[in-house]
This record gives sequence, structure tokens and C-alpha cells, in this order.
Amino acid sequence: MRMLGRRPVTDPAELATVVAECLGHLEAGLALLARPASAGEVTVDLAGVDARGCLVLILCDIVAGPETVLRAVEGGAWWGEHADLAARAFAGASIDPGATPRTFVVATRFTDRALRVLRALGPVAPAAVECRVFEDREAGTVVSLDRVDVAFRRDDAPSAAARSEPAPARAAAAPARPGDGDAQRAAVLIERLERLRFSEVFR
Repeated sequence: MRMLGRRPVTDPAELATVVAECLGHLEAGLALLARPASAGEVTVDLAGVDARGCLVLILCDIVAGPETVLRAVEGGAWWGEHADLAARAFAGASIDPGATPRTFVVATRFTDRALRVLRALGPVAPAAVECRVFEDREAGTVVSLDRVDVAFRRDDAPSAAARSEPAPARAAAAPARPGDGDAQRAAVLIERLERLRFSEVFR
């Protein structure tokens, strides 16, 4: 059985490099224009253009909190107000000046606070993407880019009774083993590699 080992990414600049190498897997037709790029008082890690000519701004963070989400929103808003500058700033990119800029936040993990902000923003929220990097003996480096479903599910929230009543005494549960979630994600990636000839690979 093939095993993928998780490769820790601890620096946002390294994460931005990973995303830049796999930009086409983040979204088909997405092309890199600049790294980094200015958006008024905000600096975004990557600027690109999608297949429809929309300017795409990408912020990378190891653990994305509300401040990362708001930076992405501010960057998109700034370019929305200065759309006429895009043709000069990104010469030859064929950016549609009438198209609203799109934003992505790519992180290894999103905090609960970040997810709440994304839910509150609704349709104007940046797209949230979790990035994980694995090492495979045959394929080399394998990158997983997964869209985060930020929708709140009421079934996930504890009931009022559960919040107000103490939990019954029980035998201590065995502590969760570090990496269990990573092992499950790795198994899914292996299945994709074998069944779909998954190609999110760079060297």
C-alpha cells in the first residue's frame, strides 16, 4: 500500500510558492500575473487572471484568522475601485476592467473565527482553500487543494441542553493520536492518485 507522508509547511512564503506552482489546480485556466502584488495598503501573495479575464487575488497564511479574510476583502475592494489601473499594472493580461476582482484565501487551516467571518460575508466572501503538502516516493511532492465548505450546519451545533448540563462521568477516553486526520486525508489522496491519475504534482 502506498503511503503519503505529510510535509509540514510553516512559512506563508513557502505556502505561496506551493500555490504558485499549482495555480492551475487551484482553478482551471488561472494564470499567474505577479508575486507579490500591491492592493492599496494591502499586499497580496499572488495576483492572477482567470479564464474569463477577472483579476484574481490570493492571500496565503499558515493558519487563517479573521484578519487574513479581511485583508483579502480589502485587497479585492481596492482593485474594484481602481479597475482602470489593472491594464497598466498587468500589461498584456487582458483583464476585463468591468469584472469584479475575485479573492482566495489559501491556508493549511482556518480558525473558527475565520469561518464565522466568511459565513457572515456571504456571497462577497473570499473562496477558502485548505492546502496540504505530502511526499510520495513515486510521485514526489503531492499538493492537495480543497475548497472549504463554510456553511453553518445547525446539526453541528450542540443543543441548549448539551451546553447547560455537565457531561456524565465516564472512563477516560484514549487520547487522539496525532496525525489520524492526516492519515485519512492521505488515504483519500492515494485513492485519487490511483483511480484518477491525480496530477497535482510538482518537483
